Amino acid sequence: MQTAVEIETKLKAKADEDEVFRARLLEDPRTAIKEVTGLNVPENFSIHIHEESATDFHLVLPPAGSRLSDEELRGAAGGWAPTDDSY
Repeated sequence: MQTAVEIETKLKAKADEDEVFRARLLEDPRTAIKEVTGLNVPENFSIHIHEESATDFHLVLPPAGSRLSDEELRGAAGGWAPTDDSY
């Protein structure tokens, strides 16, 4: 299974080298995504494709409340770190 980062990387690379694909990605992202990845994007899943320019900047924020606490981050990293008495 492809990760979101892998899919994004493939789409950006293809759009960078192929102007026809870039236009299709902007106009019909579902078709363009399927062409590159083979994935069918469900109709109830929104896709927003933005093209930056020299005068436009786009920032994508994660969902509100999605930041992990320090404790959650430690757990995600394996949840264990050696201490003086752990050996």
